[in-house]
Amino acid sequence: MPNADRLASRSLPAILRDAADLALKQWRGLLVAAAAALVPALLARQVIGLFALNTNATVVDGTFTPVPAAGAGGAGLVALGLGWIVALVAGIAVASGGLRGIPVDPRAALLLALRRLPALVPALLLIAVAAVGLQVLTLVAVAFFDIALPQDLATAAVFGLFVLALVVLASRLLSLPAIVLGDGTVSWLLHAHALAAGRMLTTGGALATGVVVAPALVGMGAAALTQAQPAFALLFAALAGVIVPAVQAAVLVTVYLQRRPAGSRGAEADLDRVDQTLSALSPATAAVRADPADAAAPSSADGMASTVEPSAAVDAPADGAGAPATHALPDRTRSTHTAALRARGPRHGAVRRTGRVVVPAQVRAALRRSVIVLRRSHAALGRPWTGRPALVAALASLLLPALLGLGFAATDPWDSPHASRHGVSWSGEVLATAWPAGRHPVVVTDYGPHWCLDDGCHSVRSRSSEPLMLGAPMPATAITPDGDVVSAGIRGRESQAVKTGGDDAVQMQRCTAPWGPATARPKPGSCEDGITRWHSGGNEGQAHLAVAAGPDGSVVVATARPLQVRSGARPRVQLAVTRCNTVHCNRRSLDVLGTVEVELSAWLPEGMVAAPAYAPLLELTLDASDRPTVLLRDPAGRRAWLATCPTAACDTARITEIGAPERATDQAVLLPGSTPRLVAGGDAITFHAPVAIGAGGPGLYVLGTESDLAAPVPLAPAEYGTGQLVLWHCPPGSADRARRVALPLLTGDLFHVALVTSGDGKVLVTYSDSGHRYAVLVTGPPNPGKGPYCAGFDG
Repeated sequence: MPNADRLASRSLPAILRDAADLALKQWRGLLVAAAAALVPALLARQVIGLFALNTNATVVDGTFTPVPAAGAGGAGLVALGLGWIVALVAGIAVASGGLRGIPVDPRAALLLALRRLPALVPALLLIAVAAVGLQVLTLVAVAFFDIALPQDLATAAVFGLFVLALVVLASRLLSLPAIVLGDGTVSWLLHAHALAAGRMLTTGGALATGVVVAPALVGMGAAALTQAQPAFALLFAALAGVIVPAVQAAVLVTVYLQRRPAGSRGAEADLDRVDQTLSALSPATAAVRADPADAAAPSSADGMASTVEPSAAVDAPADGAGAPATHALPDRTRSTHTAALRARGPRHGAVRRTGRVVVPAQVRAALRRSVIVLRRSHAALGRPWTGRPALVAALASLLLPALLGLGFAATDPWDSPHASRHGVSWSGEVLATAWPAGRHPVVVTDYGPHWCLDDGCHSVRSRSSEPLMLGAPMPATAITPDGDVVSAGIRGRESQAVKTGGDDAVQMQRCTAPWGPATARPKPGSCEDGITRWHSGGNEGQAHLAVAAGPDGSVVVATARPLQVRSGARPRVQLAVTRCNTVHCNRRSLDVLGTVEVELSAWLPEGMVAAPAYAPLLELTLDASDRPTVLLRDPAGRRAWLATCPTAACDTARITEIGAPERATDQAVLLPGSTPRLVAGGDAITFHAPVAIGAGGPGLYVLGTESDLAAPVPLAPAEYGTGQLVLWHCPPGSADRARRVALPLLTGDLFHVALVTSGDGKVLVTYSDSGHRYAVLVTGPPNPGKGPYCAGFDG
C-alpha cells in the first residue's frame, strides 16, 4: 500500500487494489466501528418490525415470516440509514488513520461521527436528490434515443450516458471525507469537484465501483445466502452491514488522500489539517480524555456516599447568592454548616424528622456492588476500543439481532400460526389430495399415489401408476375416506392388452393404503390394475374421465364423450356414468345422464394439454346414498353443467347450467345450495401464479402469492424473492373476516400447488419452487386479515 504522501494519480485498478489492501490491514478497527454503529440500528429495526408485524407473522421453522426487518418499513430504514452514516463516518476516520500512520480509536471515531451528523445529513440528501435526477435523466434519454437512433445505437448511447452521469455523481462523494476530516472550504461540493477535476474518470470510476457497485454485490450475496438459509438471515444482514461501510470507507479515503503527480496543478487534501484531526482521535488522546477512575472511591460509613477530591472543593462554582455551595465546603466547615442548619429546625411547612430510615446491610452491600460495577463499566467504555476485548465484543454483537429474533419466535408472544417446511421426493402435477380422518395426508400426482406416514409427510410410501402416467388427455383419480386411491386413464385405440374395435382402452387401478386391513384387496400398500374396452366417442384423446370408489368396492367412472358432429350442428357432449364391479370391469352398467352443447377439443390445441395447473374439466362425487353428481366445465370458461341423480341408478338425471370462473384452468370448488356455483379463490384480483383452493371444514382455503415484498437493502437484506406464498382461510361470508397465514418466500416460479386440510385445523401445502418440491405443515390459528383472496365468497 503506497504511502499517502507519495501517492500520485494512478489507474482505476491500482486505486481499487490500494483500497482493498487498506481495508484488509485495518479490518479490526473498521469492524469495531461498524459493529458499534450498525448493531444498535439492526436491533432497532428488528424491534420496530416485530411490533409492526404483531399478529401478521408466521413462525416458519423457528423464525418469523415475513421477517421483521421487512415489516419495519420506513422507520426501520431510517434507523438503518442513521446507523450506516455513523459507521461510514467512523470507518473513514479509522481508514484515514491507517493510511496516514496515525492509529485512531474506534470509540473516538464514533463520537466524531455523531458530531458530524448535522453536516453530513444535508450532504447525503443532496447526493440522493442528484441520484433521483440521474434516474430521470436516464428515462428521458431512453425515450429520446429510442426515437432518434437505431435500437443498438440507442442502447449503447443510453448506457454510456448513464455511466458518465454515475461517474460524475460518484465523484461528489468526496465531500463526505472532507466533512469528516475537517478539510476543504465552506462549500463541500465545490471542494469535491476541485479534488476530482482533471482525474474524473479514475476518481469517479473508483468511487462508483467501491461505494455503489460493491455494496450492491454484497447485498445480492447476502440475499442469496438468506434464500438458502432463511434461519440465518439476520446474521447475514449483520455481516453485510459491517462489510459495506468498511469497503466504502476504504475506497473514499484512498481516493480522497490521493496526491497529484509532481508539478501538476489541482486541489489536494490538506494533510496537515487531516493529521490534526486524526491526532485528536488517537488512542493516547482518548485515554487522557477518558475517566481515569477505574476503581470505586473510598466509601462513607453507610456505603451510600463518597469523599470529595480537594480539587472539587476549589473548582466548585458558587450558588446563586454568591455564597459557596454546601458540597464545596471543606469537611470540617461542612459539618459545622450542617449542624447549624439542623439547629434552626425545620423550614416553614416542613415536617420534623422523628427518626432515621435504617437500610439493611444486605441492601447496602448490593447497592455498593452496583455502584462499583457501573463505575467500572463506565471506565471500560471510556478506554480506547483498540484491544482484543473490543474486537471480540464487536464480533459477538453481530449475533444480537439474530438472537433477538429467535428469542421472540421461540416465545411467540402473539400466538402466531406455526409452519414447518421440508423437501419431498414426489414429483409431477398434483391431481388429488385428501386427509382421511385419524390418518395422515394422501397426495396423488400423475406419477402415482403417495401416502404420508406422518402429518408433515417427512416419511412417504409411494407407488407408481400406469393409468396416471399414461392416461390421456387428463388422468382421473380419487381418494376414498379410508385413504385408498382409485384411478382411470384412457390408453388409446391401439392398445395391445385388449381388442378395442375402434373404441378406447381404459385402464383402471385401485391402490390400498398402507394402513388398510390385512384382508383388503389388493394388499395394503399395493395396487391392482385392469384394462377394458370403452366406447368414448369422438376422436382419440378427446374424451374426459372422472372416477370415484363405490361403497361396495366398485369403481364408478363418469365420461364426457364427444358425439358425432352433423353438418351445421353445434358440438355436443354426452355425460354418462359407468359402474364396474372391479378394476377388471367384468360386470358393468351404463347410465346416460344427458347431452350438453360444448366443444371439448378447445382443451387440446394440437393434441397437447395447455394448462398451468391441474383443474379437471370433469369431476365425479358420490354422496352417502351412492348417488353420483357429475360436473363438466366449459374449456372456454364462464360456464359449467351440473348433473344430479335422484337415486344411485340415475333413472331420471337432471342437468343444470351454472356459472363458473372465467378461466377453465383455475381451480375451483362447488358451493352447494339453492343455486350451486363454482367459486375460485380471489374473484376480485388477477393472479400471476397458480392458485390452489380446497374446502375443508367450514369455508374455503386459498393458497396464492403476494408480491408486496420489501426491496432488498445492501446493508441488511430483508426479503428477496419473486413472491410471498400466502394461505387464506375464508369462513362463510368472510370477505371481512378472513384469516391469513404467511408462508415461505418463493425464489422462482410457482408450480404444482395443492393443499389439503384435516378435521382438526391442520393444513398441508405442497408446491414446487425453482425445481424443488416442498411440503409445508401449518398448525395453529391463522392471523386475522382483510381477505382479498376471499372477495366474492359468501359461503
